[in-house]
Amino acid sequence: MEYVSLKGTINSAVKVISFTPYLVRFELKTAEQNYNCLVAKDAFNFVYLAEENAPISIFGHFNKRHQLVVDKYHVKNVIQKLSVVR
Repeated sequence: MEYVSLKGTINSAVKVISFTPYLVRFELKTAEQNYNCLVAKDAFNFVYLAEENAPISIFGHFNKRHQLVVDKYHVKNVIQKLSVVR
């Protein structure tokens, strides 16, 4: 299994495609090309953090359908957009 590490932006809306197991799909845009990505590990948290055009770093592998299965992710600058309740 070949692992890749990529940086880019989320180029599409984050969509839930399955509830059992929880599975999320999005498109990653890098400088070279676009990738169809799937998130299964910690997908519920990913839906909460990710939004369109957000910068993201991912680590994962390709499945048989040449989709990038994300094992680890980091959505950048998320904390600045969250509001604080006082």
